[in-house]
Amino acid sequence: MTRLKYLLLAQIVLVPWVAFCSNLTASCELADRSIVGRASSGLAEVSNLGLIEITCRMPARSVPTTSLLKVATRVYEVSPTGSLRLVPSGTQVTGGMDDFGLVPPQEGVIFVLNLPLGLPARQAEAQRLFDKMQNSRPEHVPEITRQEAVKRIQKSVSQHRVGQFLVECRLLDGTRVMGIGIVQLEVLFKGRFSDI
Repeated sequence: MTRLKYLLLAQIVLVPWVAFCSNLTASCELADRSIVGRASSGLAEVSNLGLIEITCRMPARSVPTTSLLKVATRVYEVSPTGSLRLVPSGTQVTGGMDDFGLVPPQEGVIFVLNLPLGLPARQAEAQRLFDKMQNSRPEHVPEITRQEAVKRIQKSVSQHRVGQFLVECRLLDGTRVMGIGIVQLEVLFKGRFSDI
């Protein structure tokens, strides 16, 4: 089977689970400005150095509330054989939305997804950046200071892992799951954080 077939199969497996958790499903999509291209299969491609912005919408809650929706994600890396592996991810909500002018009324969340490099890759990237800075200033830096500097740089490395991913987006009202949507994407290598 091709990767696309596995992605579709994963959606078929996740959708009944969504129906079990909630009677609401969410519609989630990548922001156009995050997309750098499309694979021949139609899969959206994003840069490993760019923002991955996602918007999720769902029918407005029937009970009036002042609490904004939150989002939680589970991200699965899709291997060349089509198997799924859970990978670390993070989200930062950048906005909320409510459009009660639509029929039916909708509300949602806009957020940025982070797919951080694994620890060894993040350490290597921090080391590359430190070495570049060191080459521009040929001062001797003691080893202990060097290790501390690399650890600090490592925390700021902003580069996504590369590959194909299936993102499960859960819209939450407090801890209650209100809806789940799926986004599929491929992160392409467009450069290194240390080269920026």
